[in-house]
Amino acid sequence: MKTRRRLISFILLNILVSAATMLLILSIWSASFPNNSQNPVSLGGGEDNSGAAAPQDNAPISAASGQLEITRVVGAGDLASERIEILHVGEQEIVLEGWSLVDEQGNQYFFPNLKLASQGSVIVFTKAGMDIVVELYWGLGGPVWESGEVATLLDPSGTAQATYTVP
Repeated sequence: MKTRRRLISFILLNILVSAATMLLILSIWSASFPNNSQNPVSLGGGEDNSGAAAPQDNAPISAASGQLEITRVVGAGDLASERIEILHVGEQEIVLEGWSLVDEQGNQYFFPNLKLASQGSVIVFTKAGMDIVVELYWGLGGPVWESGEVATLLDPSGTAQATYTVP
């Protein structure tokens, strides 16, 4: 009976310490990463879930004439190293969801839901791989780019926003 009381006391103490530790961790997390719910910005085009327009001065844009540049194609013709680099030269954050990268043969890569900050860049590899924020993978089995070919970056409406001729 005495052993049972000790065991129950130990279990209750363990639960109390675990709960206090979890509250401490959550309060530290909340202080380190505050929730900015007073200024919601949807990635889908400047509206929050209520349908009301988000503030335009902070809203990411999806069409950005002259805001993006294809800076270079590296390793053209070699699947292992072939990649294209895109730089955001504008001031306002751009959402790349719905944008695409195309070559002259009609191969087309569609960007995921990705925000690109001012002076931010992203690399699109032709080969398969695991996407991370600054590196995206097309997942093709062969190279796409060759010397003299034009790479085109299209916005969601299909308008060319940047072109680059592979040297």
